[in-house]
Amino acid sequence: MQKTGIPHVAIECEGEKAQHSALFVLGGREPDAAWFAAAAKGREVWAADRGVEICRKAGVIPDMLIGDCDSAARESWEWAAALGVPCEKFPSDKELTDFQLAVKIFCEKNKNTAKKIFLTGAWGGRFDHLWSIVISFLNFPAPHVPFCVADEREGLVLLAGSEEMKFTFDGKPKALSLISFSERCEGVSIRGARWPLESVELCYAFPYALSNRLVDGADALVSCGSGRLGFYWLWDE
Repeated sequence: MQKTGIPHVAIECEGEKAQHSALFVLGGREPDAAWFAAAAKGREVWAADRGVEICRKAGVIPDMLIGDCDSAARESWEWAAALGVPCEKFPSDKELTDFQLAVKIFCEKNKNTAKKIFLTGAWGGRFDHLWSIVISFLNFPAPHVPFCVADEREGLVLLAGSEEMKFTFDGKPKALSLISFSERCEGVSIRGARWPLESVELCYAFPYALSNRLVDGADALVSCGSGRLGFYWLWDE
């Protein structure tokens, strides 16, 4: 199995999808600086407007900065520019969000190398903003693979088609949940949880987001036969 992950969560996946990865940092709830620095290590980092603020705090130099500069401090944009970061500034009156612009430009620059996509700075804030981020993430253009949205407080990983993943947590999450992002997810199983599932069907139209829990000392083994499945966790704040 291929190993990847984020701070405090090791993830093992089947197959060889997208060996390279990119981390987009957005302007939602700001991740912890130490967590972000660890998550950014070894990954291409793209900052969308206010996402540059946490880059500056954590000492992470982004590979690209995109946005309309309406939520980030001018000094942070100047910090990035002084370090030679390519910056693309857009007017505030535009038809796409900063994240959607970043996705468009990222795909233009990465046509030939499939990358596994991570997001942070995405949680919290207005529901319409969060919904836009999640839908844009789910529809990230191929050949790139939308994989994980996370910070030190909560996380979501996507499984697509017939796939199995093992999650090893440094500490026990407060809650676990499974979410169907397709009309149906068939053959869904979770082991290592207080309430395991074996080859069940989950439906988009009837969310079954009940709080499950990890068994003490266990890894979570999640699999899906078909569809697009989200595995969500929440740390105890």
